[in-house]
Amino acid sequence: MNNNKLGFLPGYISWTTIVLALLAIVTFFAISNPSVQYVTRMGFGGGVGYSEGTKAVPPTSVGGVPMMDTNSGVTSAPAGGVMSPDYYPYPYPNPEVPVTDTREFLKIYYNASMQTRDVPALTRRVETTVRGYDGRIDNESSAEKYGSVSFALPQVKYDAFRAELEGLVGSRFLKVNISSQNLLSQKVSIEEQQKQADTVLADYKTARAKLVNAHTSIVQSLQTQIDATVATSSERASLEQQLARENSSYARNLSNADANITYAENWVKGVQTQDATLLANVATVTGTVSIQWISLWDMALLYLPGYWIPAIFAVLAVLSFNSDRRRSSMVL
Repeated sequence: MNNNKLGFLPGYISWTTIVLALLAIVTFFAISNPSVQYVTRMGFGGGVGYSEGTKAVPPTSVGGVPMMDTNSGVTSAPAGGVMSPDYYPYPYPNPEVPVTDTREFLKIYYNASMQTRDVPALTRRVETTVRGYDGRIDNESSAEKYGSVSFALPQVKYDAFRAELEGLVGSRFLKVNISSQNLLSQKVSIEEQQKQADTVLADYKTARAKLVNAHTSIVQSLQTQIDATVATSSERASLEQQLARENSSYARNLSNADANITYAENWVKGVQTQDATLLANVATVTGTVSIQWISLWDMALLYLPGYWIPAIFAVLAVLSFNSDRRRSSMVL
């Protein structure tokens, strides 16, 4: 005789139904209150950066205005003949770039996060992929559950590199973060510096030429007077002293003029170095690939996000329960 007071319950409940019901309950609470939070570390990779707000200017300038020699009329080189380095960083605001200048000098930063069951193996594959596209490994770490590869590679190979790298794992196990910055303002700043440096160099050369011409004219005049004089020896001696003073002053001013030209040439070279550095920076993509171990449970959540898993177990438990009822009714 059936003593079950609740008619909808079967005479017995199978272990399958019990297990499925328990799984539905456990997975529901596991999703509602996860005990472990996995945080993906993202960041920019290594590589040469371009610092904004710098300007190459002559180090002997005061407030951006070159110091002038009162005798020669040209900018003086550092005292003692000591030449300063080619590159002189000074605060310099980036210029306003008109909208009509549509050039792009994009510096790209690439970051990806991958999940896998075998972190060391995937880390090695990432390194091989970077080197296969003429890239450089700047930093690498690999452990059982976490790996990281920081790299730099030519921008011309960036698209092909991305296609192969992102094919190493399925789309569910990949997150990509890409940022880029147009360095046009820095490029315009360098171009303005280039014009200024070229102008200063041209002025120095013009000043030197004037100095030489003026000296030649004075020497010729004094020498003519010395050669033509029939006066007393004291007048001749006075003219010769003037000539000696002129030659001495000329030698000093010519030395300053030559130092200024060398100095300006170094300035031009420093600006050209900035330009080459910027273009090389733009032509290089830097980034980081983070590799993280993933559990089977997290893999399941990627394929069945939200409450799909406990819902499936609950449906299976209900189906199993109904099956138990049918078997019970047949027995009765």
